[in-house]
Amino acid sequence: MYKILRLLICAVVVCLTQAVQAQNFSNSPYSRYGLGDLNENQGSIRTNGMAGAGVSAGNNFQANTANPALLYYNTTTVFDIGLAGQLRTAKNSTLSRRDGNANLSYLTLGVPLSKRWSSAISLRPYSTVNYEITQSARLGSNPQAMEYRYYTGEGGITELNFAHGVRIAEGLGIGASASYLFGTITKESASLIQDTSLVNSGQEIVVFSERTRYSDVMFRAGASYRKKITDKWSLGAGTVYSLSSDINTTRKSAYERRTLSDVVSEQNILPDSASGSSRVPASIRAGLSLDNGNNFTVAAEYYAQKWSDFRNFNETRELGDSYMMALGAEYTPNPNSVSSYLSRVTYRAGVKYGNSPYIINGEQLKDMAVTWGMTFPIGQASMYDYYQMNTAFSLGRRGTIANGLIQENYFDFSIGFTINSRWFLKRRLE
Repeated sequence: MYKILRLLICAVVVCLTQAVQAQNFSNSPYSRYGLGDLNENQGSIRTNGMAGAGVSAGNNFQANTANPALLYYNTTTVFDIGLAGQLRTAKNSTLSRRDGNANLSYLTLGVPLSKRWSSAISLRPYSTVNYEITQSARLGSNPQAMEYRYYTGEGGITELNFAHGVRIAEGLGIGASASYLFGTITKESASLIQDTSLVNSGQEIVVFSERTRYSDVMFRAGASYRKKITDKWSLGAGTVYSLSSDINTTRKSAYERRTLSDVVSEQNILPDSASGSSRVPASIRAGLSLDNGNNFTVAAEYYAQKWSDFRNFNETRELGDSYMMALGAEYTPNPNSVSSYLSRVTYRAGVKYGNSPYIINGEQLKDMAVTWGMTFPIGQASMYDYYQMNTAFSLGRRGTIANGLIQENYFDFSIGFTINSRWFLKRRLE
């Protein structure tokens, strides 16, 4: 057990460092808006494979961070780490671009404090920004001159979450969590004019740069209830409400002149940095699940957030109220099989559909995907330790090429490992 503990500590240090230093995923022009691409999955790779449906479906061997009220299902110490990647193709009516990346998805450590009370700490991206946009046009006053405009952004917000779940009656649990959000987003807009009629003219790019830092606390509350409806089947219900939060925000701006090789030749930092707040609106998740308590679970979930209330430095942004509907299921043929390994593998699938918060040219973008995944047992389980490898995949589409917009076709994949270990077991010597 102590060897495992040392490995866990090393992994935590490495992953914390990597998560703070870099969390960008593949290039997405829509991450330019609001706080960037939002990480809507507050659960694990398990919930990813079920299209994100997780607030009503508890699990004894996976960290139930989607709903803090489900944490009491974890009766052993759970360490869960996940890596995620994306392959994304963005296209309009004439052009297309393919991009991809991978990074830390989440890191979770759950510890049971008593038979009725468990807690968890997790680290995951809250949002990511990564885009590169180029526009070009001829100057009306000089047909031989071309104007190029460049828009780039990178960075994101990281969430460090502390959660507690308590079982207050048979089948009934409540939970709450506090998250510390922190991170920096850098956005730049640049312009370059090229005139072929001028010989040996020096070419410089004029850049306006904004570096915005976010840091504050937000809170969530959850509840869950599960009751037997027949001898074989149980019905579960769960909900999570995230309170709206005003995040402390500081922005520094600068004008720069750069050469074509990106060397800064002149910089003019604006004398005063702007300090204020950014309003993250409230959200709610609610779901129902049906399970046989052994090897099959099906869950449905609805998620909504009022992004029309989003404010950045008290400025109104073009965002709309978002929602997502998800349906997912998981099945293990025979969890106790000795002769067949594949019978002990858990198989998952799901579908989701909804509105993203992005409104472009008066049209709110749709987001839809199909998901699937598997959990593979590793080694032989014992009363002290149990190991799993988790995978999840998603194939989806966001946006449209109609009305001059950009459509994103994406393939997301996740892989991670879960360790269940009894840290506080009293042993007796006979």
